[in-house]
Amino acid sequence: MTPILNIEDLKCGYIAGSPVLDIPALSIPSGELVFVVGASGGGKSTLLEALGLMNNTILEASNVSFQSPDENRVALDKLWDAADVEIDSFRKRHYSFIFQKTNLMPNFTCGENMVLPALFKGQSYENVREKVFDYMAKLGLDSAIFNKKISNISGGQRQRLAFIRAMVADFTILFGDEPTGNLDPGTARTVMTVLKSHLKTHGKTGIVVSHDIGLATEFADMVIPITMHGKGEERIGVVKNENLLYRKNEESWADKHSIYDKAKMENHLKQLIS
Repeated sequence: MTPILNIEDLKCGYIAGSPVLDIPALSIPSGELVFVVGASGGGKSTLLEALGLMNNTILEASNVSFQSPDENRVALDKLWDAADVEIDSFRKRHYSFIFQKTNLMPNFTCGENMVLPALFKGQSYENVREKVFDYMAKLGLDSAIFNKKISNISGGQRQRLAFIRAMVADFTILFGDEPTGNLDPGTARTVMTVLKSHLKTHGKTGIVVSHDIGLATEFADMVIPITMHGKGEERIGVVKNENLLYRKNEESWADKHSIYDKAKMENHLKQLIS
């Protein structure tokens, strides 16, 4: 599988000389659902901020590059030096986002919230509206919600709207930062089932930060564990290639050294990130 992101000698953080995350080398394959798991403070969201061009948390890097569908490789660490309009254009062309805080616009209807990002990317209203209603049905949302105000629906409904908004917009990579954190386990599995089907059907990549090891084991094609190293204020998150886990089939996973069934996989991850 062709890597969509290649990373070498990346250190992320918010204060020069004080990284919270160290990634010596990492390749993220195209067309797969990737989960990033780890303890709080290990740099999971910090990594998403850098790769998603939300906040420049890159302190040092030899290479952080994105392979676009037209075969042009883009150096993301260098793109941060570009004008804001160029960064915004890149995000618009290639990225979509789901956050635990839905960031829905309260002055717009539910339908407007779901269709607007796709309209901004050039899709027709009729096409987007059809896709929205299709995903609403798949996620158990009554079509009447389309015309309601955001303030008139529940938190769980809002989170499902955020999933729909992200999926119907054209993207190369969809980033999720704890996107199921406000959902009950059953609904979380439903939205992840729909998301994974969408990614596979359209050949898109998903990168999801999550504390939910069960969801990672059930849905991910690849899991990136962030392990903690050091002591006290020197403690930082580290991504090691030997710890990367890849799905072999529906029932088993493997790293460089071992094969794990589902139960052993969950226990292994818990031990790695504790």
